[in-house]
Amino acid sequence: MKINKTLLKGSIILLFSFGLFNFLNFVFQLLMARMLDIADYGIFATLFAMIYMWAVFTESVQTIVVKYSSVENDKGKLNDILRKTMRKAFFFGAVMFFIYLVVAIPLTYLLHISYPLLALNGLIIFSSFLLPVNRGIMQGKKRFGVFGLNMVLESVSKLVLAVAFVYIGWRVYGAILGTILGTFFAFAISFVPIRDIIKSKIKKAETVGIYQYAKPAFFVTFFIIVFYTMDIIIAKIVFSPETAGVYAIASILSKIIFWGTQPISRAMFPLSSEGKKGKDSGNVFTNSLVLLSIGIACALIVFYFFSDLIIRVFAGKVIEDASNILFYLGIATGITSITNLILLHKLSLNKVKGYGYLSMFLVIEILLLFYFSHSLIQFSFALIFSSMAFLWGSIMLLKD
Repeated sequence: MKINKTLLKGSIILLFSFGLFNFLNFVFQLLMARMLDIADYGIFATLFAMIYMWAVFTESVQTIVVKYSSVENDKGKLNDILRKTMRKAFFFGAVMFFIYLVVAIPLTYLLHISYPLLALNGLIIFSSFLLPVNRGIMQGKKRFGVFGLNMVLESVSKLVLAVAFVYIGWRVYGAILGTILGTFFAFAISFVPIRDIIKSKIKKAETVGIYQYAKPAFFVTFFIIVFYTMDIIIAKIVFSPETAGVYAIASILSKIIFWGTQPISRAMFPLSSEGKKGKDSGNVFTNSLVLLSIGIACALIVFYFFSDLIIRVFAGKVIEDASNILFYLGIATGITSITNLILLHKLSLNKVKGYGYLSMFLVIEILLLFYFSHSLIQFSFALIFSSMAFLWGSIMLLKD
């Protein structure tokens, strides 16, 4: 295996940036877990699970922009791609927001969350569509430093605002409002690193096949994100508010594995996209898989030996039920992280024929989690089996 220096350099830059970004998000979740009671934190975690689901728009839009910007060197054409994508992103964001407002009506009864709070949470849909356009340009042109800096500034502003709002008594409303304002601040300043492209004279860009590529990009991203966020929402439905809050604490901590290893897959994608489908791409993927596996192994070792300490630091108290399931949820998240890497690699090479079959694994996950919901341990093992099935599907069912 030949070491890919560009991948390694990009991964290190993003690993540092994402490390700081995820650390600040960890501090954010830690402070919310301490400042909110367990029932309120269960509501907060459920709303955040929805936010993570909306990241399907973020990831799919960003994936498409990265795909086309990574092979386009003319700044005028990049400016054309940027402006066209931004207009479409705003339009679809507005449409999805109004659809969400309607869907939120039955959700308020199912999830036992007030409608105004659900509606406020929906505003982040706009930044979910708009912010990845600029970030996609940064990532596609391998401007990993400013890309990571923008994410760090988002997490800092979100942390400061949310803590301030919760401190003055706005509880979950304050946490969500701070999150929304933080993302819009990141969007506002994301134009600065790409001002050279924005100032370039617009030239008509040929994006042949963009809509054919957009469809599988959206659905593959949708399957990944919904799969790794569905457990918190189902837990909110099947368990009591307190038990759902306990599960949410362990689940959020386990997802650090997914977030922490994302720099590897993000650095891999543009390199794999611009490379050949043969040896070059295979070497990039092999390097990525090795780095990812090392990261997952390290996290699982920490979860296994220090679960009590991790929960106590995060929640400010000992929660035995959360400690008991943290390692198992870490296994499930680690498997999903590998699945994510495989799917993104295949997406970068357009090897996604048959992506519709992946929907069956969402159904399997939902059925298993609802059926095996008599205890948190049983629920956690159901998530592991679901993740293994999803991994198998990502390897076996997608083709050229």
